[in-house]
Amino acid sequence: MNLKPILTIVEKAAQDAMRKTGRELLKRSNELAPVDDRDLIKSGKVVVDDLSVTVRYTAPHAVFQHEHLDWEHDDGGSAKFLERASDEIDIGAAVAEAVREALG
Repeated sequence: MNLKPILTIVEKAAQDAMRKTGRELLKRSNELAPVDDRDLIKSGKVVVDDLSVTVRYTAPHAVFQHEHLDWEHDDGGSAKFLERASDEIDIGAAVAEAVREALG
């Protein structure tokens, strides 16, 4: 038997906000990322597990594209795409607001 945990109203609100805002962050990161062959962008993932969220890229070259500030990209985009997106989008603030709303 596979049992799923029962989430409290607060946990559900937090997870929903993490998922929604994580997707917004990934979308913005994809806008900033090098286009290359689109494998990098296609590899982006948002994973919500309990009360944590991870936004990541699984393409083998993702970390190299992200960290090499000196690489130039003919199709646009630049290094630090995920980091810059996370500077623009505050997941913590979105979660806090969702929890406040859930609590009334």
